[in-house]
Amino acid sequence: MTAGVPAAPPPARWATIRRLLEPRGAEIRQAARLLVSVLLSDLLARAVHLHEPVWSVITSVIVTQSRITQTLTTGRDQIVGTLVGAGAGLFAILLVQTGTMPGWLAFWLALTPLALLAAARPNLRFAAVTLMIVLLFPISGDPFLRPLDRIASILIGVVTSLVVTMFVLHDAARGDVLTASGRLIADIADLLDRALRGELDHDTIETIDEACRTHLQEIYGAVAETRVEGLRVLRRRPDPLLDVLPGLLRRLRGSAVFAARAATEAGELPTVDAALDAERRALARVLSQLSRRCARAARGRRLIAREDAAAVLAVLHPPGPYWSPPMQFTLGMLHDDLERAVRAVWSDGAALPYSEVNKSGG
Repeated sequence: MTAGVPAAPPPARWATIRRLLEPRGAEIRQAARLLVSVLLSDLLARAVHLHEPVWSVITSVIVTQSRITQTLTTGRDQIVGTLVGAGAGLFAILLVQTGTMPGWLAFWLALTPLALLAAARPNLRFAAVTLMIVLLFPISGDPFLRPLDRIASILIGVVTSLVVTMFVLHDAARGDVLTASGRLIADIADLLDRALRGELDHDTIETIDEACRTHLQEIYGAVAETRVEGLRVLRRRPDPLLDVLPGLLRRLRGSAVFAARAATEAGELPTVDAALDAERRALARVLSQLSRRCARAARGRRLIAREDAAAVLAVLHPPGPYWSPPMQFTLGMLHDDLERAVRAVWSDGAALPYSEVNKSGG
């Protein structure tokens, strides 16, 4: 420590640590889940007096993923593969014990169909792994008891991983949806601003659109996560905003790309300078507020009166005759989709979805 410079008080140090760790929150939560899963699987395997709890620990490391949906998929594949591989391994042991064939031949006889199965169904690749665990590692005592012990260890590791991933430090999927939504909207805002400035060509629009599609994939993945975390799939408690938001943003992205292409290819931008500047500013303002609202909502649910959404949308005006017919159509479609998205986010999903708006003539 430098002489004469006082040490930061503990609260200040903790605040600094929190600021450093906050951007890595997801990674820290995943590391904690993995450690808890490994510890619990080892303790549980030892509690039921399994001889080789190491297989439970290894399975926990394999199965515990950052998302519940990924863990469920990996766990399902591990359970099915374990049962199939265990059946093949016990059959090979039976062949060896009855003197039908030597061990090496029984192993290859069992492995060959599992290899073909894994080639046709990659999700069953764990069957061959289980077969190797059952047959290739030294066994002492009862030739059937120790393989069953290993299979039990693997299943304990799977179940422990599923439980830990479901319930330990995992309640941020809704925030992930809204965070990705904010990023998507920010990219849409950048796309439209640059297109209306005449700075984009077809290839650049495609590049930006690719990033938008990536954000949409993140949104749909996080929405699927919200439907299973904490066993919400059993409680059937819908989230109105998440039910409509992905579709609304998909439509908004499509109409924004359509408008950007029309503005770039129409060749009319220099002839509508005043209208162009007003439209660009209005879209930038609404999209910026929508993106910030999603970012705020990602940190906690807070209802806002629907009238606030009307105030945000007041800057948008129907495209007038100074635009060409194609631009009038594309901008009108963009305004409609943007209005639906704003009303849905500001009302936390209580605003009418697209299909119901159409039915009501809105």
